[in-house]
Amino acid sequence: MKRIHNKDDIVQVGLDLVLSRGFNATGVEAILKQANVPKGSFYNFFSSKEEFALAIIDKFVADRVEVLYPIYRDVSLPPLERVKKSFETLIATFAGADCSKGCLIGNLGQEMADQFENVRQRLEKSLQEWTRALSELLFQAQKEKTIPPDLNTDMLAENLISSFQGALLRSKVKKSPEPLNNFIHLYFDVFLGQREEI
Repeated sequence: MKRIHNKDDIVQVGLDLVLSRGFNATGVEAILKQANVPKGSFYNFFSSKEEFALAIIDKFVADRVEVLYPIYRDVSLPPLERVKKSFETLIATFAGADCSKGCLIGNLGQEMADQFENVRQRLEKSLQEWTRALSELLFQAQKEKTIPPDLNTDMLAENLISSFQGALLRSKVKKSPEPLNNFIHLYFDVFLGQREEI
């Protein structure tokens, strides 16, 4: 096995392990073994496991931004369709992993928000940024009269994310993408759909 001495590679290995096993169940030894690095190399890059947690959150968020922001900026689609497509893209990734890994932000939120304040704050920041991006699109949809004018777009964006995270958890337990598909149907076909002009 090739030895890895690159910080980014160690973060990627750790991210994959944490998504599969959870953070507390992923010991430093497991990361070292999978990455084939000596313990000293790990601690050259990270002063603690908490610092490592922050690094994998940043990596996960950067990867999501790379996937989602081109969708958010795709002006060939109406704003509400961009929101829908962004969630469908995340669902396809999750379903492609046999409904097993979920979202790192949601997973760590459940597992670590009460353990490390720095981790909680980093998770909250990432959720706020996601909410802001969705809210901007929803506001555009409102201006185009495809969603009701009295909806609070910040509140709707946050609720979409919360509902999506709940559907992810349900899908992990059910081992089926059905709850996620129901999320898409209820929000985009029923709650926000069927409005040509308001």
